[in-house]
Amino acid sequence: MATLSDFLRRVRPVAAPGPPARAGVPVDRAAQLAEELAPVFAALRSTQEQATAVVTDAHGEEDRRRAAGRTQVDAVLANARQQADAARAQAASAAVEAAQAERDELVHQAQEDATALARRADERLPALTARIVGMVASMGRERGGER
Repeated sequence: MATLSDFLRRVRPVAAPGPPARAGVPVDRAAQLAEELAPVFAALRSTQEQATAVVTDAHGEEDRRRAAGRTQVDAVLANARQQADAARAQAASAAVEAAQAERDELVHQAQEDATALARRADERLPALTARIVGMVASMGRERGGER
């Protein structure tokens, strides 16, 4: 479609006024350029198709690598969770063993303390018994004398 500038070029004087010139239609530059570049664009068409194919292949490869990466990440995470669970179980087992060892030590110490206390009580009992009996007897004598 012709533009306004194309129309105005047709009626613009070409030279100074003088004898009439030959009649003619101005050249369509846009059509000339398109016709001139048509073989170049045709030659580039196959290159453009190859570039499009390369980009499509690259997107496919990207999707494959991304999926493989996700699979690998999932496997690493699963392994890490499994190792963390095992480490927690091992730490809990070690804590239970340490608590049991501490409990056993406390029970042993308490038994030794109870044995030592019983031994001291056995050692002091005859003297204390004699003292109490003496005190009761002395109280009985004092009361007997008061009567």
